[in-house]
Amino acid sequence: MDKKLPIGYDNFKEVIEKDLYYVDKTHIIEELLDNKNKVVLFPRPRRFGKTLLLSMLENFFNIEKKKDNKHLFDNLYIKNSKYYNNLSSYPVIKLDFKSLKQTNYKVMYGAYTEMIREIYSSKMYLLDILNDGEKEIFNSFIMSTASEEKYQKAINILCSFLYKYYNKKTIILIDEYDVPIQQGYLYGFYNDIVSFIREVFSSSLKGNDNLELAIMTGVLRVSKESLFSDLNNVKVYSIIDEKYNEFFGFTESETKELLKYYNLELTSEVKGMYDGYNFCGLSIYNPWSILNYADTKKLLPFWVNTSGNELIKDILRKTPDNIKIIIEKLLQNEEIEFIYDEKVTFLDVNNIKSLNTILNFLLISGYLTISSDNMINTFGIITSKVYIPNNEIKGVINRVLLDELIDNPAITITLLREFSENILANNKIKVEEILNKILPSISFMDKTESFYHGYVLGLFSLFLSSNCILKSNREAGCGRFDIMIETSDKKTGIIIELKIDKDNDIEKVATNAKKQIKDKEYYQELILDKVENIYEFVIVFKNKKCIVR
Repeated sequence: MDKKLPIGYDNFKEVIEKDLYYVDKTHIIEELLDNKNKVVLFPRPRRFGKTLLLSMLENFFNIEKKKDNKHLFDNLYIKNSKYYNNLSSYPVIKLDFKSLKQTNYKVMYGAYTEMIREIYSSKMYLLDILNDGEKEIFNSFIMSTASEEKYQKAINILCSFLYKYYNKKTIILIDEYDVPIQQGYLYGFYNDIVSFIREVFSSSLKGNDNLELAIMTGVLRVSKESLFSDLNNVKVYSIIDEKYNEFFGFTESETKELLKYYNLELTSEVKGMYDGYNFCGLSIYNPWSILNYADTKKLLPFWVNTSGNELIKDILRKTPDNIKIIIEKLLQNEEIEFIYDEKVTFLDVNNIKSLNTILNFLLISGYLTISSDNMINTFGIITSKVYIPNNEIKGVINRVLLDELIDNPAITITLLREFSENILANNKIKVEEILNKILPSISFMDKTESFYHGYVLGLFSLFLSSNCILKSNREAGCGRFDIMIETSDKKTGIIIELKIDKDNDIEKVATNAKKQIKDKEYYQELILDKVENIYEFVIVFKNKKCIVR
């Protein structure tokens, strides 16, 4: 019987004991122990396997699980490694900052103290070797009566107790360390939470004589925010570093193997939808999307349906129209030059006039990828190009850009749905009517093809059905995209060519566009896909009006 997919599972022990499909990442243990870094930070996009990887490390190193966890690694790479003797060799403290999503400081502080209480409660055996003064401190965390200063030092204190018991230094694992910082930014208690966590990290990661190794994951590296201002022992491995680039997300070989196990192939359509992430020259697939595709066998935008878009929505909502226009060019498969800055901060979001800051946020958050072939390092300043990695992310950005439209009273969900339905029904008159209702209500408007292309693509993708494959033409600057709809009895293809009228002769522009479709044989690709019915749409825009032919 086939292994079930681990969708929604981030507990390593559950994945192995339930015999779910597991992509073996245990060779990271060798890397971590070989490199001998004291504190390691891995900034990676959300849904790239960070939590499951930390859970695997916890189950491998944790000395408390010595009797229970040996069997978990029997069929994995690390079993045959010289580092296997490190199994169950260290006390481990794991902090799950993903749980700190509260919307005010007081409640978040309470959630943190509860996390500490639970960690201490799991180690009650330590009371056997503590003196009276140490027991009093220990119990203050159990009873939630410790002072704020003590809570900032709680991890350091616990490490000292664990060393006293095991005569071993502690491994600290911190998952999604930047979540509370993001919440603080979004909900107005940024300074309070940064100040608190700065002291937690200073005590736990620097002034801690009983620390063996600390591993942190998150989306953003926020060192300029002074979270690590007192730390000189943090080694950051980002998406532009070759070391560790294979451990977050699925490599192409891992993806092929997984899909083959479930009788699927890594086709060009799958690549176009989910591939494209470039982690220092290595092609990486979003694991969440691949797992869900293997489960449903449908090319759907799975990443967009996960939480975590709030910050990007906030950024794009504040972005000036002139920068929005440049971002929309990314939807045309264009690459944009930028200066790489892995130290962007949440406060930098307020600098919405900086295209470079926005591009760095989109890159680090997984909405863009970097062209490592064009990376130039001049006196420590790294310049390169960024682009949208795949069609799934293209849909995400379109939807985020269009969120503000749905709040516009002139544009209803019903109207947007009718737009998509009439495209699929080849009803050109109705499509023209709907577009001319929508266009006047747009608050910003550029006069380039790339703007209209991204706009119409986004309108349609809002209601893209599960049997539709949306292909934006790969030629930069081209205002064309194709749609293929497959039902049980036939395939239908739709070619949409977008133009703007620069000559005050809108009908002539439409006629020439129809001739362009015929002369360049845009339909050939759909014919090769054995599409039976092919519809052609030419949409010509003149400012906030259009015709459809």
